[in-house]
Amino acid sequence: MSPRFNALLVGCALGLALPAGSADAPADEAPRRERLAAERAAAQARYDAAVRECQKAFAVTGCINEAKSERRGTLDRIAREEASLDDAQRRRRAEERRQRIAQKQQAAAARAAASAPDMRLREPREIAPVAGAQRPSRRAEPRTPQEEAAEAAAARQRAERARLRRERAAAHEEAVRRRNQQEREDGKVPAAPLPVPKASAP
Repeated sequence: MSPRFNALLVGCALGLALPAGSADAPADEAPRRERLAAERAAAQARYDAAVRECQKAFAVTGCINEAKSERRGTLDRIAREEASLDDAQRRRRAEERRQRIAQKQQAAAARAAASAPDMRLREPREIAPVAGAQRPSRRAEPRTPQEEAAEAAAARQRAERARLRRERAAAHEEAVRRRNQQEREDGKVPAAPLPVPKASAP
């Protein structure tokens, strides 16, 4: 292996030894991403230079395989660091989203509480239970003539709507029946007559 290729490998190892920052610090994220992109480009450049150097050597395949292995190791490490950055970014965005939702819910609850009327509950009246007596139903209570008229009008409206629905359904059913009959008549082809049976031989 040539001394120049050895120097490239040593330079690569020194480049890999750069310290990685915290994955959760947003201020550090952009510089780390830039550094990883620069490392990826440098790894590709080192690989290209190593391949050119390997072309001059006697054992080309082994030299290129070693350069590929070195590049693969660098790119795998870069991919792991980028994945940790992406995970940290996803966690941070999810937390921000949760905080925004919680703030909206708190604001909505505060608005609802501010706009709710001040209602004080009355103390329930104590009624002494009478043995065997049942509470009368609402039907037993007397109704005003206006309530009775409104209820009768509502019942008439319900009956009229039901009648109209029945009429529409019957008309639709009749139209479908007529259309089906017409289609059968239009598509009817007279059947061919049955063949005349041959007389059997005596």
